[in-house]
Amino acid sequence: MKIGCVIQGDVRRGTSWVLNELPRLFDFTVLSTWSEDKDLVPPGAYTLALSNKPNNYGITNRNLQRLLTSKGIQVARDAGCEYVLKWRTDMLPTKLDVSQLLEWAAYKIPSGMNSRIAMPAFRNLSVTPDWLSSIPDLFAFGHIDEMEMLWGEANFDYALDMNIPNEMAKDLSGKLQNLASFYCAESELYAIFKERLQLHLGFRLTHPQIALDYLRLFDHRRLGIYWFGREGGFRSIAQGWEHHWWTEANWQRADIKISPSGYLVSGIRDKILAWCSPFRVMTEQYRQAIAWEVR
Repeated sequence: MKIGCVIQGDVRRGTSWVLNELPRLFDFTVLSTWSEDKDLVPPGAYTLALSNKPNNYGITNRNLQRLLTSKGIQVARDAGCEYVLKWRTDMLPTKLDVSQLLEWAAYKIPSGMNSRIAMPAFRNLSVTPDWLSSIPDLFAFGHIDEMEMLWGEANFDYALDMNIPNEMAKDLSGKLQNLASFYCAESELYAIFKERLQLHLGFRLTHPQIALDYLRLFDHRRLGIYWFGREGGFRSIAQGWEHHWWTEANWQRADIKISPSGYLVSGIRDKILAWCSPFRVMTEQYRQAIAWEVR
């Protein structure tokens, strides 16, 4: 069994460390980046896949990540990889265990699938309408067919600012105004995957059903990640306390909470948590900075 790793994104701060570490763990590694970054690419034990940027980057650059990831997955497939990890060029894991990823992907494999998709629990959010729920676009691992279902570019239109699946358009027709305000890149990733999964299986699903039965959510802190800021410092995977994010613990308990769309905050408790949320981000950034100094 050949296991691959797709490292996608700009060549930026942290990329040299990522390209030094991850190829040691996988049978095949591909760096999927832009042709304009060719001269910035450091030497290493990986295959280089270069792409030209689309004319339309999409809202919050969502089209860029789709293009590089799908290209990298195709290169991994051509190289004979059966499983693949999607990763970023600015994110360094220090405790990544490939055997653990395989175990998570093989957990109670649902009927009609080759694996579950293992991904961080955080940044998963179940909302109503369900199409506006989200899954994280940071990294994920699974059988290459499932990963292509998640990240492939079949029927994806790079000319659009955001891609709305046909079933989503039917279900939400006339129900929402200013969709771009609610439809973040993580929601687009979820909505496209949801429609593809439903077409593959032949029945409808909700975000909680997909999360519980087709994903394996885990605590990202298990991987010992440093997420480098572009100019300096570190970024935080964890975000606001006030939202009902999934965790590994509530995934294991099937403890489901549904939020209204639009990241709305109501009630005294949620407003207090929203006020405190910047401290959560600062704490994770500070933890990474201290650990990096010790390292």
